[in-house]
Amino acid sequence: MKDINVINFFEENNLNFSSNFNLGVTNLPSKINFGEEISEIKSNQLHANMKFTFSNPEYSGLGDKFNWAKSAILITYNYKNKTQPSMLTSPGHGQIARFAEKDYYLPLKNKIIEIEQVFEKLNIKFKSFIDNPNHYDRTFFVSSGLGWQGKSTMMLTPGSGPWQLLATIYVDHRFEESENTNYSCGECNLCQISCPTGALNSEYKLDSNKCISYWLQSPEFIPYEMRNAIGNKFYGCDDCLTSCPPGQENNNVVIFNKNQQVKLEEIIREDNEKLNEMFYWFYIPKRNAEYLKRNAIIALGNNPDQNTLRFLEQIYPESSSHLKMYILWALFKIGDNNIYQNFINSFDSEDNTIIEEYEKLKEMISLSK
Repeated sequence: MKDINVINFFEENNLNFSSNFNLGVTNLPSKINFGEEISEIKSNQLHANMKFTFSNPEYSGLGDKFNWAKSAILITYNYKNKTQPSMLTSPGHGQIARFAEKDYYLPLKNKIIEIEQVFEKLNIKFKSFIDNPNHYDRTFFVSSGLGWQGKSTMMLTPGSGPWQLLATIYVDHRFEESENTNYSCGECNLCQISCPTGALNSEYKLDSNKCISYWLQSPEFIPYEMRNAIGNKFYGCDDCLTSCPPGQENNNVVIFNKNQQVKLEEIIREDNEKLNEMFYWFYIPKRNAEYLKRNAIIALGNNPDQNTLRFLEQIYPESSSHLKMYILWALFKIGDNNIYQNFINSFDSEDNTIIEEYEKLKEMISLSK
């Protein structure tokens, strides 16, 4: 019996897909295993302290996870804008990366639910993975004929480029396997050139220790050299995405996008619980919104307005010791010697990690004189 085309299968079961979705199929067993590659990245410390798929590479990178599965369906959702948002922000404002301006996973999650309902109705066994640490989401991307891995490490598809999110469904049903393609980046390395920190200086490898997106989601103290590179970024960095030719629109119109900038003083003043609600789709360590305030202070230090010095001076006494470290840095960055010198001389904390950071900051200030 001939394997059925996956799109035809869903259409016969009254499930259609808009042009934002692409589907590809890899038949199983596939003998695909990214476990060793993920482990190598981890052993070379290129993952920084990231967990997610690095927690258990032997399983997350394994293609043939289930002996009952006959096919793996790879579903992608293209969230690329038809216009090119401006990357500029006003003084006192911070930038939200284009990929994070809203919950782009929501349409994909809803579509996966619809697909699962079809399989449930037909009593077909399945297992779905979407943004899940137990599954390397690009495992079947190339074998499903949907595109290729770019030098930015992002998965690329003609037309949508890197602006896509991935989900995988293992299913106990054999579908027609997708044809392989032969795409590549060729000589293009615009993503490497565009990276502000040189995190992409090796083809197809990302050094997360230098990645702005990583640090803006990390619970660790952000290194001083990274703070300067962060610039006005409040959350995320997508310079490698916005520079990628396959992800560009012809005849782009550059527009101002209010969803991509925030007033930093308002973020710092906001209630933590409210911040978690406002940005529920962000990855925030331990759902502690103080890390968003930390990001806002760094961005404000790099992109101050005429009120910033007075604002930082006002919030310093009421801030946690953790945030005080960043406020002192921001004051130093802006260059008001009197204010930060008064604060740094009176600083006090019982947290050894913060005290260690405080000593680093004092040394940095003394060396700059």
